[in-house]
Amino acid sequence: MSRHTILLGVEGVLLVEIDSPARDYAAMREGREYAPLPVPGDGAVTPDGRFFFRRPTVDGIRELAAAGADIVWHTRRLTDPDALRALAEHLGLADAVRFPDAAELPAAPTDDRIDTGPNVLWEHWKVQALIQRARDLPAGDEVVAVDSTLDFTAHRMPDGLARRSGRKDADGIGGVKTVDVVGLDEPRLDALRAWVAGGPVPRV
Repeated sequence: MSRHTILLGVEGVLLVEIDSPARDYAAMREGREYAPLPVPGDGAVTPDGRFFFRRPTVDGIRELAAAGADIVWHTRRLTDPDALRALAEHLGLADAVRFPDAAELPAAPTDDRIDTGPNVLWEHWKVQALIQRARDLPAGDEVVAVDSTLDFTAHRMPDGLARRSGRKDADGIGGVKTVDVVGLDEPRLDALRAWVAGGPVPRV
């Protein structure tokens, strides 16, 4: 039986930043009005007041775990495990999403954002972990990264993972790229549901 593993990000996936300095700066440069994001009706604010999360998103993650997906934290928040555990408890995901073990992290997590430049992308710890997973992936098993930066819709990511892992292809590795001001929405959750139910590896 194949194993479905989801590598789950946090910012821009589960949490959406309400008042973003980066969005404020981008709006200023482009001459646009800027305003913090409104909290949706099905949303709740984190204790620090910086982010909101949507309850249907959390329910969807729990549903995927109940359906048999192995869901693993894949976030810069791994640099502070205690804070990530507290967040997981607050979201109600402590029993649905697990921490990666040492063998799953060939490079230590950092706070560094992913740089999509031609060479440095492959040096980021998140991508190094994907390369390791591609290298070690048993036949029939599949892995999908859910992240607001990693983009699997073009050939660059799967082809690069295959080349760097020494495999013929990376057909078992996919990705769901979220929009940072929306997070993991219902269409993207549906793509994950269809995959866990036996559909093709999503690259959306």
